[in-house]
Amino acid sequence: MRTSIQCLAALAALLLVACGSSTTSGSSSPTPSAATPTPQQSASPVAVDPCQLVTSSEASSISGASFTAGKEGVTSGGAKTCTYGAQTHNVFLVVVAQAPDPATAQADWAQEQAKAEAAIQSDLPQGSSINLNVSDVNNVPGADKAAIASFNTTISGQPVGVIAIYLLKGSTFVTFSDLVLGTPPTAATMEAQAQTTLGRVP
Repeated sequence: MRTSIQCLAALAALLLVACGSSTTSGSSSPTPSAATPTPQQSASPVAVDPCQLVTSSEASSISGASFTAGKEGVTSGGAKTCTYGAQTHNVFLVVVAQAPDPATAQADWAQEQAKAEAAIQSDLPQGSSINLNVSDVNNVPGADKAAIASFNTTISGQPVGVIAIYLLKGSTFVTFSDLVLGTPPTAATMEAQAQTTLGRVP
């Protein structure tokens, strides 16, 4: 039987499917990711530092963990990532990607969110149960679009929770998420951080 940390790592690897395989400096292992609306074919170079969009102290406050500096990476789709707490019981991930223009970003939003949701539903480890809930959020100042995605599952008898917020500002996608062995943060907490994060997006 898998240990709790192995179960969490397996789920984190599964969630990485949503935004493509990732390479991280100093590590050959994949960076965990929550489902994210990252543009795959129309991505533009990303100038924003994801570790500055949600800092280690902010990620620690949101998750209840104690994170040090984040580990930066890049997905195969060209998005930049910042991971706090990689391969622990609490993994906080920030992803930022840019489309060529706002119109393309608007089109990619729905397409990539659908891909992410399909990946979560179809590829869960055997024996897992899932309760996925995705809803639009209309009260995040500065966001052209926003949505909250969350689910709870059980792997080998261990509860695992994930919450992610998807944000679009102009041509820039931002998502941050917490994957935790236990109970994830509330939607209200994620939305409060979203306002601060969007203020750092050009």
